[in-house]
This record gives sequence, structure tokens and C-alpha cells, in this order.
Amino acid sequence: MRRQPLTALLLVLTLSACAGASEAPYPAGKASHVNGYLVLHLAGDGEQLGHQQARLAGRLVKRVVKEVLLEGEAAGAKYEPMMRGAAVMERYLPEEWRAELKALARDTGLRYLDLVALQLFGDIQRGQRCTTYAALGPATRSGECIVGRNMDFWDHGVSRYAGCILHYTPSTGLPFMTVSWCGIINGWTAMNSAGIVCANNTAYGGKDTIEGLSTCFMIRKVAQYARTVEEGVRIVQETPRACGTNLLIAGGNPPAAAIVEFDHDKVAVRWAHKGYVCADNSFRLLGQVTTLAGFEGDAGSEAGPRTESQDLLEDDSFGGYWLSRDQLLAKLIRTNFGLIDDSMNFAAAEGVPIRSINLQSALLFPQRLTFRLSMGKVPAADQAYRRFAMTHQGIVSDN
Repeated sequence: MRRQPLTALLLVLTLSACAGASEAPYPAGKASHVNGYLVLHLAGDGEQLGHQQARLAGRLVKRVVKEVLLEGEAAGAKYEPMMRGAAVMERYLPEEWRAELKALARDTGLRYLDLVALQLFGDIQRGQRCTTYAALGPATRSGECIVGRNMDFWDHGVSRYAGCILHYTPSTGLPFMTVSWCGIINGWTAMNSAGIVCANNTAYGGKDTIEGLSTCFMIRKVAQYARTVEEGVRIVQETPRACGTNLLIAGGNPPAAAIVEFDHDKVAVRWAHKGYVCADNSFRLLGQVTTLAGFEGDAGSEAGPRTESQDLLEDDSFGGYWLSRDQLLAKLIRTNFGLIDDSMNFAAAEGVPIRSINLQSALLFPQRLTFRLSMGKVPAADQAYRRFAMTHQGIVSDN
């Protein structure tokens, strides 16, 4: 009988602790399925992040390495050259990301350099096709920033079983989410807690090299460390770069957006003009840049002089002529100018995604910290988009 008060007290303390835990940030190293998609909630320093992903998805990570790399991109005689390229690019990774990859490799029994190459093969073996756009200010009904994004690429079938959303709370930088595959710690479509979205398009015609930071790790660097679009642009300008890319950086408050065109040597910035900016795989400014100076521009202003190719995106006189995918996006935005809201998805419009290889399609609303995502079945743009929100407790359903 004397033990009853103590038992009751312990029960009260236990319930209080559970209530407090439910209000704390999400537990480190937790896997969940949200709206049918795998979400990995990871927190801590680099080594802890790697340990957690290995524990939660190690079997899938090993399968992705096997099917994408060892039996795919690096099969046979391609293996040694790819490993040499990965070893060069590995030198440009910050120590925190090396530590994450080393822990993930160690805990899954994979070769470290194989896992590094998995992160980088899009630069060593150039990626294919993607599209991005941002509409904001006078272009949207509410003035908010709305981002659309397609990832069009070959995946050796892994998107069906290894597509995931990684939600990071790293020891340094900002919490962020990235749409990825198990085993790839950078991803291709990212948004952070400051409402900054970052997504990449391979771009051709510039100077490509492996002497620099991988394009996909550039996405992670912006997502993890940029609190404004301008900070994201500066990160790209100040970081050693590898291959030609059109990088969308958008969001913030007040919202802004830019396509950062870059290769190893040069950077040109196309700030949102008249309320929108869009890109496919063609440079619009970079080919006319001879030096970095003069194209950085003032923060928040349009960078560099106007060009004929940039004006083409805003030309209404296309008539029945064939349009490139970024021109088609620009025309869709102009046609609906001032009326664009979350019911409109130009990323899925006919002629925008390359449907035969459309692995991911997303709409992101950075000021709300919400997004809609389709992945896993090709073409993604023709499937149901599932609704998510990013909170301090992780990725949750926004239905």
C-alpha cells in the first residue's frame, strides 16, 4: 500500500516526459512512411547522420550501390575511370560530408569510394534533362513564391524501391529536406527551414571538369547554409564548381528567385524578371560571360545586361513555332500572369517533362514550407502528387 503513491508519482512523471517528448524536435534516426513515401529523419553531426541512415535503410543503400553503380554506371571497364574521378571530386567535399559517407559505408560494409561515386556519377557521367521554374510577386495570385520542378533522368529502376525524402537537422547549418534515393546524401530537389528551395538542371556548352564541388552537393550546400536567395547565389559564386548547371534558388521572405548559370570557370545570374524565372538545359547568359566580374549584380537586382536569348523567354510572338521547354514554361506563366496559385502545375504541362524518364515532379511553396511530390513511377508528372509539410518535428502529411 505504501508503494502506491510512489507508483502514481512515477506514472505522472512518465506521462509528463512523454508529453514533452512529443513537442520536441523529431527523434534522430527515425524512419516513417508519410503518404506512402519513405521518410528518413536524421539529426546530428556527419558521423551520426551516416550511422542513422545505415541503421534505417542499409539494405536499400547496398542495393542502390549495386544496381546503379556496380552493375550500371561503373560496370566493367568503366569502374576504374569512375573511381579515379570520384577520388578527385572527393577532395572537394567538406569534412562533415566525408564523415557522413564514411560512417554510412562502414556500417553497410560498402567501399567508401563506391559510395562517394554514387553521389557524384551525375557529374562524372553527365546527367540528362530537367526543368525548373519559379513564379512570384505580380505573377502569382497571392504574391507568394511557387516553384515547379521535374527531374528527368535514368535510374536503373531504383526510384521504385529506393526513392525517399531525407529530412536533416544537422549540427551545423539549417534543417532541410531533400528528395533523394537511399544512399545519396545530397539529392536533387531541396528546401530548408528558411524557405529556400534549390534544384539543379544539367546544362551543356560550358567548361566541365571534376575539379570542383559536385553539382548535387552544391544543392546540399545551399540548402544547408543559405538563409536567403542572395546567400545561396554567393555560395555558388564562392565555391569551386565542377560541371555546367542551371541552378534554381528561390524562396525567402520577401520572396526572390534566380537561375544561377555556372560552369567551372564562370557564373551568370538570371534574377526573376517580371515575376518569374525558368530553365531547362540551355544556358541563356553564360556563353556571353567572359569573367565573373560584372555578372554578380547587386543583391536582389537583375544581374548583368539583358541579352537576346534572355529576351526570347519573354517574347510573346512564338505563334505556332516549336518552343524549348523553358520557353514553354515562360509562355504558360505569362498566359496565367497574376492568376497563378497552388491549383496550377506547369511542371506537368504537356511538353515540359520528358515523360519517358520523368522520375520526380514537384511543386514547392517555400513560404508555407509545404510541397507536393510525385516519384517512384514514370512518368511522375502523370501520377498523383502527395502533399507534405516540413515542420520542426519532421516531414508530415499536409492533406
